Amino acid sequence: MKHLACVTLGLAFALAPGNAQSTFQVTGARLPVTLAKQNYGKLPKGVSAYDLSICNASARKESLSSGEVYHALSKADPSLHPVGRQVVLSSILQTQNWSAARIVGLALTVAVDALSIVLASKTGGKAAPIAAAALGSLSVQQIATGVNPAPSANQIETLETQALEPSLVLDGGSCVERTVFAASADSKPGKAESLSFHVR
Repeated sequence: MKHLACVTLGLAFALAPGNAQSTFQVTGARLPVTLAKQNYGKLPKGVSAYDLSICNASARKESLSSGEVYHALSKADPSLHPVGRQVVLSSILQTQNWSAARIVGLALTVAVDALSIVLASKTGGKAAPIAAAALGSLSVQQIATGVNPAPSANQIETLETQALEPSLVLDGGSCVERTVFAASADSKPGKAESLSFHVR
């Protein structure tokens, strides 16, 4: 009788709502660098993007915070350090498309504008100072545009819709696809090609 009571009590605890072994199952893979750049723009050095499938393994609706996912990811692969999407967005906004062709193009634009200003001031006349000022203003605008190019609207929208948000609510048995960004411990792109871990 005592043994039966212990078994019944053990089953009751095992079936209690708060004691599910793994509420969320997460699997995923690292996005190729070219695809990550196409979707999100140039990522910060040493940061990789991971496409995760987050599934609610329970039969009821459950909520999940991004912090829980980051913590579980760090435990599954200690070499990875998750980075929030706002940090990635800030970095993308600051470092955009500095290719050699862009730098050369910017230098040529500045040189042509400078030459135009010199020629306009040498020709003399009342209109020369006005023309020089207008060309100078245009040159400054072009340089400013070249230094701080804006990411495409598609990249920002993709980041907002596909990157892991601060919290998720999933119905029982449902899954969502989200992107998580992580830096590796050695400041090189993450070596882990695939991920699999549980949350809670």
